[in-house]
Amino acid sequence: MSRKESIVMIGAGNVATFLATAFHSAGHRIELVYSRTLSKAAALGSLVGARHTTNEDDISVAGGIRIVALTDEATVALAGRNPFGGGLLVHTAGSIPMSIFADCSPDYGVLYPLQTFSAGRGPSGHGVPFCIEANNRSNLEQLRELASGTGNTVYEVSSESRLMLHLAAVFACNFTNHMYVIAGEIARKSGFPFEIFHPLIKETAFKASEQPPELSQTGPAARNDLIIIKKHLDLLSFSPEYKELYRKVTESIMGGAAESGNDPPGG
Repeated sequence: MSRKESIVMIGAGNVATFLATAFHSAGHRIELVYSRTLSKAAALGSLVGARHTTNEDDISVAGGIRIVALTDEATVALAGRNPFGGGLLVHTAGSIPMSIFADCSPDYGVLYPLQTFSAGRGPSGHGVPFCIEANNRSNLEQLRELASGTGNTVYEVSSESRLMLHLAAVFACNFTNHMYVIAGEIARKSGFPFEIFHPLIKETAFKASEQPPELSQTGPAARNDLIIIKKHLDLLSFSPEYKELYRKVTESIMGGAAESGNDPPGG
């Protein structure tokens, strides 16, 4: 039977809310929720039956694993002030090295959930891969047990590899979502709502999860259909930014025509 931990949640945003509720549901005790915003600290504290505070001095008094779920800038600033006290200290950032806490505690690590989180919305049952790292084997196994107890997959990932994963995730999630924004704008110019793309988006994501995405690539660039590509570029005359983006992505799909010395599509 896995041991039950006491947890101090430092932060009350989207990531902190997911982690606090997930660990609370797994039977762990959320000892304290800290946030600079009283309403957020109180709301999350109430959700998981924890005390809440806006006073940094309270962090060192509470016992348990300290999980810093703040923005990168706020995490670095808090590490500089070092209000943490004893116990295992971890952050949840994809792009900050574990060593940020080396001078804050003898026991430190990283608990990075590789997922996108939005206010009022959980991960919808798709799972949350946890990337963990710690300064010694004992702390690593403690984090592994904590994360795996939520029913999610756990990966041991170094700071250098985690930064690369974070970069890859920007392409897989943030950039992809921006493409949806552009698609919606183009569709509305012809009087269609974004909802018309919902089945397409779901099928594309399903195929990408079932086989390597390069095997699922379709469209005019994959077919080297220069006639359609030229028509699309002409239609994008209303936005030089979108036109250039279309051109660059098309070149990337076609294998980097520009880098090889060939004329770019529609050039």
